[in-house]
Amino acid sequence: MILKYEAKICLPTYKIIYSLCFIFLFSVVRGISDVDEIGIALDAYMAILAIVFCADALQAEHSGKRWEIFGRCPEKIRRRTLLIRIAVQCLYLWILSALGYACFFLQHPGNTGTVSGTTLFFLFLGAVLISILFWGTLAFTFSNLCKNTWAGIGIAVTLWLFANSTIGERILGNLNVFAFVFRDTHNPADMGWLWGKGLALALALLMALIQPQPKIYKHL
Repeated sequence: MILKYEAKICLPTYKIIYSLCFIFLFSVVRGISDVDEIGIALDAYMAILAIVFCADALQAEHSGKRWEIFGRCPEKIRRRTLLIRIAVQCLYLWILSALGYACFFLQHPGNTGTVSGTTLFFLFLGAVLISILFWGTLAFTFSNLCKNTWAGIGIAVTLWLFANSTIGERILGNLNVFAFVFRDTHNPADMGWLWGKGLALALALLMALIQPQPKIYKHL
């Protein structure tokens, strides 16, 4: 019941519509030739959706005109409520990722690698879930710290641009949250990217635990 209520607040119709449009158009516009390219294409760009989705979790109270009641709740309840909203949005984006993966098969990609399509799909699901959790929590944390939604989005996107670049790949190596994207797809034994995903998951949990006291701020 609580999850259903929070889902109505943090997943308004416009978010669902633009996310569905994005995932469908992306799967059509982003050309691929092989199945192992699907996870590479989606992992980084689902992170962008997570940033946009989660950065304004606190502002849902302001736009919904519930901020006075929310502001009077104990800090523990406010913190728990917001973490539930982050989790609900991340779960939705994870399900959307699976849908996006399926949409790419409209291009009829082949599979020239030695890893089965089913294995590639489940590897992607694990990798993209951590990307969504990390970037969603990161964007919300910066929004909360800066007391400004757009500042949170801007900082998170700047870090995303660095991580998803050749410079980020060279500097961070296997500790990059996008090491899964940069891995050698022709070498199934290359599992070094798990270090980056493991670090990202640990940081996401840490940010959730030490989240500063949530306060209502202007959506500017």
